[in-house]
Amino acid sequence: MSEGKSSVWKDFDKNEVTHSVTHYLFAIDSLIKDNWYARAVDIAKKLDITPGSCSTWLKWLLKKWLAVEDDNKFLRLSSHGSEIVEKIAKTRNVFETFFTKKLWASSRLAKSNACKIEHLIDEEITDLLSTYLDH
Repeated sequence: MSEGKSSVWKDFDKNEVTHSVTHYLFAIDSLIKDNWYARAVDIAKKLDITPGSCSTWLKWLLKKWLAVEDDNKFLRLSSHGSEIVEKIAKTRNVFETFFTKKLWASSRLAKSNACKIEHLIDEEITDLLSTYLDH
């Protein structure tokens, strides 16, 4: 096997965010849109996880400057965190559209599978698929 083919799996290490991180970012974004604020306890409830697990991940998000916390422990996405959410949301929407409109998948199946790949796929592929869907 050639070096190019055998090392493709290493590309996953280049992804900026994991599936879990994606869900935390979307939870913060959603809570702020719905409630005008996001706190750790709200995020834990939204994601149906323990507050301790949520706290661990939030520390990581804060350390990576994907989220920021004010003196009152209210969270918001950093500008970089917001950019990631926008990019992943675009990818999710493109793949949901592709799965439902071109493959005739159910909405539930389309959402589930778009969620599985939304943070893994290259933006270039998303753009190509979007162009394909527009024609």
